[in-house]
Amino acid sequence: MALDPQDLEGRIEDTIHFDEYKPKMGNDDAVIVATFKVFGKQPAYDLENFIEKGYDWVIDAETSAGEISEGRYIVFVEAERRTSYPRNFMSLINDLRNLTDVEDWRMVYYERPDTKKNPVQPLSMDTLNSIPLSPKKYRDGKLAAAAMESILNTARVPRTSGDLQEFKTYQQKDR
Repeated sequence: MALDPQDLEGRIEDTIHFDEYKPKMGNDDAVIVATFKVFGKQPAYDLENFIEKGYDWVIDAETSAGEISEGRYIVFVEAERRTSYPRNFMSLINDLRNLTDVEDWRMVYYERPDTKKNPVQPLSMDTLNSIPLSPKKYRDGKLAAAAMESILNTARVPRTSGDLQEFKTYQQKDR
């Protein structure tokens, strides 16, 4: 079934999450997982189908098996962690503007375990470029956080309960 203009109006939340979940089709350092929250099972399947069939850079698109909250589903979109990702993803977003009523897309990149430290920001080429776009940059970011934690412990910097979360990188959720 083909989607017509505004078919997904009022169905997709305006905030896209990046790297909140582990990929199914590869390693964390090689695959970016973007997630859309969609109201309704059929609209979620429609979005999944639209993305999977329309973009050759997408490795996989899949709808969550069950609801995440009443009537809401997640559509997972996996793609290679490459410098071309922001351009490709913004092309997808421009196409979605014809299917939805979302004017101002926002994003959250899951970098820290404490979700309060992962700010919601406007979705743009610049903010997408803040995501590690190569396997090496992704691994380097994880290593830098581990090194910082080790330095603080070695230096015996006074610590408080729970402050370790400040320095750990986000551990993705399994689906």
